[in-house]
Amino acid sequence: MTETEQLEIASNWFKQLKKRDLDRLVSLYSDTRLSFHPTLWNEHIQDRARAREYFVNFLAKRPHVHSFEGEFLGLGEHTFLYSGTMALGMGNQSHDKENQITARFSFVWTKEDDNQWRILHHHNSVVPTT
Repeated sequence: MTETEQLEIASNWFKQLKKRDLDRLVSLYSDTRLSFHPTLWNEHIQDRARAREYFVNFLAKRPHVHSFEGEFLGLGEHTFLYSGTMALGMGNQSHDKENQITARFSFVWTKEDDNQWRILHHHNSVVPTT
């Protein structure tokens, strides 16, 4: 699998977040074996139903990703890691630096038995200020 193909799969999460499409965003997560450590919730989420609860609250804060960049690491024929950083704003669409946070992310994507690519593991955390 090429890096271009991996980027197409991984960027779908950012696209669905931008659209604020709750159903499509949640459908990107595995429902059989999930490990999700979200940015703004102190809970380890292990199923799609809890992921939905998180995103209902998260999307209500009107998040928007200003930019993201990362690197890929192949973990087998049907699994890869995408990790990096993103500039994330909450509330208004201002590009003002004061409205942005920088967050680290890691996603492990896997092709499931139904031939769909889904997130097996997702971790986000705010980059500490120095």
